[in-house]
Amino acid sequence: MEIAGRASAFCRAIAGFAGKNNPWARLRGIARANQRGQAALTDSLYFLLIVSGLSAFLFFFAASYGLVVEQQVARQYRSEYATSALETILYSSTPRIAGQTLENAKEIDYLLAAVKEDYADDKVLDETSAILAENISGIMQPFGDGFDYIFYIYLPESKKFAYAMFFVAGTDFQESGGKVTGVSFRMENRGIVLGNTEKRILLCNPVSLDDMDELLAGVGQTAQSNAKIQMIEIAEGGAEKYPPAQVNLTMWLPTGMDLGKMDCVTHNPAAPASPAP
Repeated sequence: MEIAGRASAFCRAIAGFAGKNNPWARLRGIARANQRGQAALTDSLYFLLIVSGLSAFLFFFAASYGLVVEQQVARQYRSEYATSALETILYSSTPRIAGQTLENAKEIDYLLAAVKEDYADDKVLDETSAILAENISGIMQPFGDGFDYIFYIYLPESKKFAYAMFFVAGTDFQESGGKVTGVSFRMENRGIVLGNTEKRILLCNPVSLDDMDELLAGVGQTAQSNAKIQMIEIAEGGAEKYPPAQVNLTMWLPTGMDLGKMDCVTHNPAAPASPAP
């Protein structure tokens, strides 16, 4: 029994010694260790990738959030100003007697009333055209340095414009036969204007509303306000009609435009007109 126990212990010792010094066993242990290391490294890379992505997302979100809010506030401010300006234009006052000012005028009326009276006779705004242009440009002066705009009165039943006025800025104006056919606005990519900028008030006679919509569709982002009014038309027999009209004020950043279909002439502010008494 004692000999058998010693032999068994000796065999276990030899087997343990052989296992410890077995090169294949050592390689298997190294391989298992390498696999565990590669798995840990892969997990670390995935974790680093996820953290980096989240950090980049948070950075760009925080950086662009202020710009988005600023753009939305500026867009809302321009829209509200266009609405307020249109209300001011429609309800502003004007002297009834030519040559008088609001300070010394004996009789004052709403400019819109004078416009309706002027249009009622011959369906043309001639006596109030210039004073309406001066009034609009004065009301829009806070935005005149940085924006172009248009104000028009359109009659949908007769499909014609009773009045259309552009305020545009450009580095070059194209003219033909006394008409302004286009405006160019040359600018570098960094926003630097090339050349001297000239600002003009243009009184236009567009043929159709489709031409106007096509033109405004190409100027980029706009801020606009609309209102509905009634004009007055007096027939030869003295009968009065009250056709509905749409009044529009639209603003946009200065850009080049093709005005060939607008039939525009440059307004001369040196010779203002006044409503008839």
